Amino acid sequence: MLEANAIKEAESVLIHKVAGGDREAFKKLYSIYHRRIFAYLLKMLSEKATAEEVLNDVMFEVWRSAASFKGQSKLATWIFGIAHNKALNALRKTKGKEVLDFEEADEPIATQDNPQKNIEKSNLNEKIKKALTHLSEEHCAVIELTFYQGFSYTEIAEIVGCPVNTVKTRMFHAKRQLQGILNKMGLRQ
Repeated sequence: MLEANAIKEAESVLIHKVAGGDREAFKKLYSIYHRRIFAYLLKMLSEKATAEEVLNDVMFEVWRSAASFKGQSKLATWIFGIAHNKALNALRKTKGKEVLDFEEADEPIATQDNPQKNIEKSNLNEKIKKALTHLSEEHCAVIELTFYQGFSYTEIAEIVGCPVNTVKTRMFHAKRQLQGILNKMGLRQ
Protein backbone atom coordinates (compact mmCIF):
# COMPACT_ATOMS: atom_id res chain seq x y z
CA MET A 1 0.00 0.00 0.00
CA LEU A 2 2.91 2.32 0.78
CA GLU A 3 4.33 1.79 -2.71
CA ALA A 4 0.94 2.58 -4.33
CA ASN A 5 0.74 5.83 -2.35
CA ALA A 6 4.27 6.78 -3.39
CA ILE A 7 3.40 6.16 -7.04
CA LYS A 8 0.21 8.20 -6.73
CA GLU A 9 2.15 11.07 -5.14
CA ALA A 10 4.82 10.94 -7.86
CA GLU A 11 2.15 10.93 -10.56
CA SER A 12 0.37 13.81 -8.85
CA VAL A 13 3.56 15.87 -8.89
CA LEU A 14 4.23 14.92 -12.50
CA ILE A 15 0.76 15.82 -13.81
CA HIS A 16 0.84 19.05 -11.78
CA LYS A 17 4.09 19.98 -13.55
CA VAL A 18 2.56 19.09 -16.91
CA ALA A 19 -0.42 21.31 -16.08
CA GLY A 20 2.07 24.12 -15.46
CA GLY A 21 3.55 23.65 -18.94
CA ASP A 22 6.67 21.71 -17.94
CA ARG A 23 7.80 20.00 -21.17
CA GLU A 24 10.31 17.75 -19.39
CA ALA A 25 7.57 16.46 -17.10
CA PHE A 26 5.41 15.78 -20.16
CA LYS A 27 8.26 13.87 -21.81
CA LYS A 28 8.57 11.74 -18.69
CA LEU A 29 4.82 11.16 -18.57
CA TYR A 30 4.85 10.23 -22.24
CA SER A 31 7.71 7.77 -21.71
CA ILE A 32 5.80 6.13 -18.84
CA TYR A 33 2.51 5.65 -20.69
CA HIS A 34 2.99 5.71 -24.46
CA ARG A 35 3.70 1.98 -24.93
CA ARG A 36 0.76 0.79 -22.85
CA ILE A 37 -1.59 3.26 -24.49
CA PHE A 38 -0.32 2.41 -27.97
CA ALA A 39 -0.78 -1.32 -27.31
CA TYR A 40 -4.34 -0.70 -26.12
CA LEU A 41 -5.15 1.52 -29.09
CA LEU A 42 -3.66 -0.91 -31.58
CA LYS A 43 -5.74 -3.73 -30.17
CA MET A 44 -8.88 -1.62 -30.41
CA LEU A 45 -8.21 0.00 -33.78
CA SER A 46 -6.27 -2.76 -35.62
CA GLU A 47 -4.22 -0.34 -37.72
CA LYS A 48 -0.80 0.84 -36.65
CA ALA A 49 -1.07 4.23 -38.39
CA THR A 50 -4.47 4.92 -36.86
CA ALA A 51 -3.28 3.85 -33.41
CA GLU A 52 -0.26 6.17 -33.71
CA GLU A 53 -2.49 9.06 -34.76
CA VAL A 54 -4.91 8.46 -31.91
CA LEU A 55 -1.99 8.10 -29.47
CA ASN A 56 -0.86 11.58 -30.51
CA ASP A 57 -4.40 12.88 -29.98
CA VAL A 58 -4.53 11.25 -26.55
CA MET A 59 -1.23 12.71 -25.42
CA PHE A 60 -2.14 16.13 -26.79
CA GLU A 61 -5.37 15.96 -24.79
CA VAL A 62 -3.39 14.95 -21.68
CA TRP A 63 -1.12 17.98 -22.22
CA ARG A 64 -4.07 20.29 -22.85
CA SER A 65 -6.26 18.98 -20.01
CA ALA A 66 -3.67 18.18 -17.34
CA ALA A 67 -5.05 20.90 -15.08
CA SER A 68 -8.44 19.17 -15.06
CA PHE A 69 -7.00 16.01 -13.47
CA LYS A 70 -8.24 16.11 -9.87
CA GLY A 71 -6.54 12.99 -8.53
CA GLN A 72 -9.79 11.23 -7.71
CA SER A 73 -8.56 8.21 -9.65
CA LYS A 74 -5.22 6.85 -10.73
CA LEU A 75 -3.51 8.89 -13.42
CA ALA A 76 -3.44 5.78 -15.62
CA THR A 77 -7.21 5.43 -15.31
CA TRP A 78 -7.71 9.04 -16.40
CA ILE A 79 -5.33 8.69 -19.35
CA PHE A 80 -6.84 5.37 -20.46
CA GLY A 81 -10.29 6.96 -20.24
CA ILE A 82 -9.12 9.58 -22.72
CA ALA A 83 -7.58 6.86 -24.91
CA HIS A 84 -10.75 4.77 -24.82
CA ASN A 85 -12.94 7.68 -25.88
CA LYS A 86 -10.56 8.74 -28.65
CA ALA A 87 -10.42 5.13 -29.90
CA LEU A 88 -14.21 4.87 -29.97
CA ASN A 89 -14.37 8.12 -31.95
CA ALA A 90 -11.82 6.75 -34.42
CA LEU A 91 -13.79 3.51 -34.74
CA ARG A 92 -16.96 5.44 -35.48
CA LYS A 93 -15.14 7.25 -38.27
CA THR A 94 -13.78 4.05 -39.81
CA LYS A 95 -16.79 1.75 -39.13
CA GLY A 96 -16.60 -1.85 -40.16
CA LYS A 97 -13.17 -2.85 -38.88
CA GLU A 98 -13.23 -6.61 -38.36
CA VAL A 99 -9.67 -7.74 -37.76
CA LEU A 100 -7.66 -6.79 -34.71
CA ASP A 101 -3.87 -7.03 -34.95
CA PHE A 102 -2.68 -7.97 -31.49
CA GLU A 103 0.73 -9.05 -32.73
CA GLU A 104 2.14 -5.58 -33.44
CA ALA A 105 1.18 -4.28 -30.01
CA ASP A 106 3.22 -6.82 -28.10
CA GLU A 107 6.92 -6.35 -27.67
CA PRO A 108 9.08 -9.36 -28.39
CA ILE A 109 9.75 -11.23 -25.21
CA ALA A 110 12.84 -13.40 -24.89
CA THR A 111 11.80 -16.83 -23.72
CA GLN A 112 13.77 -19.78 -22.54
CA ASP A 113 11.13 -22.25 -23.74
CA ASN A 114 12.01 -24.85 -26.26
CA PRO A 115 11.02 -24.25 -29.91
CA GLN A 116 8.07 -26.65 -29.71
CA LYS A 117 6.56 -24.73 -26.78
CA ASN A 118 7.07 -21.45 -28.65
CA ILE A 119 5.19 -22.85 -31.66
CA GLU A 120 2.38 -24.11 -29.43
CA LYS A 121 2.13 -20.73 -27.69
CA SER A 122 2.14 -18.94 -31.02
CA ASN A 123 -0.66 -21.17 -32.36
CA LEU A 124 -2.70 -20.64 -29.19
CA ASN A 125 -2.15 -16.87 -29.32
CA GLU A 126 -3.27 -16.80 -32.96
CA LYS A 127 -6.46 -18.70 -32.10
CA ILE A 128 -7.19 -16.38 -29.18
CA LYS A 129 -6.58 -13.31 -31.37
CA LYS A 130 -8.93 -14.71 -33.98
CA ALA A 131 -11.54 -15.48 -31.33
CA LEU A 132 -11.32 -11.95 -29.94
CA THR A 133 -12.19 -10.49 -33.35
CA HIS A 134 -15.67 -12.01 -32.97
CA LEU A 135 -16.42 -9.98 -29.82
CA SER A 136 -18.12 -6.60 -29.76
CA GLU A 137 -16.05 -3.47 -29.11
CA GLU A 138 -17.38 -3.31 -25.54
CA HIS A 139 -16.52 -6.94 -24.78
CA CYS A 140 -13.11 -6.71 -26.40
CA ALA A 141 -12.36 -3.53 -24.41
CA VAL A 142 -13.09 -5.15 -21.03
CA ILE A 143 -10.94 -8.17 -21.94
CA GLU A 144 -8.08 -5.92 -23.05
CA LEU A 145 -8.29 -3.57 -20.06
CA THR A 146 -8.51 -6.44 -17.58
CA PHE A 147 -6.09 -9.04 -18.87
CA TYR A 148 -3.63 -7.01 -20.91
CA GLN A 149 -3.61 -3.69 -19.05
CA GLY A 150 -4.32 -4.92 -15.52
CA PHE A 151 -7.12 -2.52 -14.58
CA SER A 152 -9.71 -3.38 -11.93
CA TYR A 153 -13.41 -3.43 -12.77
CA THR A 154 -13.85 -0.13 -10.94
CA GLU A 155 -11.11 1.47 -13.02
CA ILE A 156 -12.53 0.01 -16.23
CA ALA A 157 -15.95 1.41 -15.35
CA GLU A 158 -14.38 4.84 -15.05
CA ILE A 159 -12.43 4.42 -18.30
CA VAL A 160 -15.39 3.29 -20.41
CA GLY A 161 -17.95 5.44 -18.61
CA CYS A 162 -20.38 2.85 -17.32
CA PRO A 163 -21.33 1.31 -13.96
CA VAL A 164 -19.12 -1.39 -12.43
CA ASN A 165 -21.95 -3.91 -12.72
CA THR A 166 -22.07 -3.27 -16.48
CA VAL A 167 -18.36 -4.02 -16.69
CA LYS A 168 -18.92 -7.26 -14.77
CA THR A 169 -21.79 -8.19 -17.07
CA ARG A 170 -19.71 -7.43 -20.17
CA MET A 171 -16.87 -9.54 -18.80
CA PHE A 172 -19.22 -12.42 -18.05
CA HIS A 173 -20.64 -12.36 -21.58
CA ALA A 174 -17.22 -11.84 -23.19
CA LYS A 175 -15.79 -14.87 -21.37
CA ARG A 176 -18.83 -16.95 -22.27
CA GLN A 177 -18.62 -15.95 -25.93
CA LEU A 178 -14.88 -16.58 -26.01
CA GLN A 179 -15.38 -20.02 -24.46
CA GLY A 180 -17.89 -20.92 -27.16
CA ILE A 181 -15.68 -19.62 -29.95
CA LEU A 182 -12.60 -21.40 -28.60
CA ASN A 183 -14.59 -24.63 -28.23
CA LYS A 184 -15.64 -24.39 -31.87
CA MET A 185 -11.96 -23.88 -32.77
CA GLY A 186 -11.05 -27.09 -30.95
CA LEU A 187 -9.66 -25.52 -27.78
CA ARG A 188 -11.55 -27.15 -24.95
CA GLN A 189 -11.10 -25.80 -21.42
